[in-house]
Amino acid sequence: MKNQGVAGVTVFLIVLFILSAGCISPPRENPGSDVSPGNGASVTQSPSQTPKIIDTQFLTPATPYPTGTATPMPTYIVNPEITEIPVTYQVIYYNHLNFNFNTSAYRYSLENPPLIMDICLKPEMITRNIWYESRYTSRGDVYTTQTAISPSSFFEIRVRDLLTGEVILEDGFGKTFSVDTRKKIYIRSSGEYLIEFTGNDITATIQMTIPMSPNSTATPAVALSCSS
Repeated sequence: MKNQGVAGVTVFLIVLFILSAGCISPPRENPGSDVSPGNGASVTQSPSQTPKIIDTQFLTPATPYPTGTATPMPTYIVNPEITEIPVTYQVIYYNHLNFNFNTSAYRYSLENPPLIMDICLKPEMITRNIWYESRYTSRGDVYTTQTAISPSSFFEIRVRDLLTGEVILEDGFGKTFSVDTRKKIYIRSSGEYLIEFTGNDITATIQMTIPMSPNSTATPAVALSCSS
């Protein structure tokens, strides 16, 4: 009975040794393939692409800057001031005009613009005596005097193309215009012009000037001063 047990153990060890010797070793890896972890398919790696060389079609070859020599810093002029040559003007028209619903017109051939018109205006002033009852203390009658521009005072200037009659410039005092008593008007293009002044209850001092030619013997213009 004891011999049978020893024999059984011996048989068991022999069978175990046979099974261990018969295990299949894993296959060798293929150096040209890679196995994806998601499935058994192999993926072949493609070689990386080399960037294309661009020749110096945008740059000009140059000699490197020499080193080891001290070069003084150059002086640059940034935003240099431009000296403007002053323009001298001559007077071609000067007059005092009193307007009472009338018009004065002039024609002029402008060859050397600009034509500058300086105008000083003196509208008619009216004085009014105003009465009202005071609302303070004694509540007596109060009289006051007020001075204002006449509501019928106005001045208009129109510049027209002499050939077509088209209005190319318009300005004035009162009505739809401002109540500035000083006007400065520029005509900057050459041409044939008709200049019209119209007004009422107003006096206008008008000076017209143009650039003086180099050979002109005219007296240079003086700035027109408008009295306050």
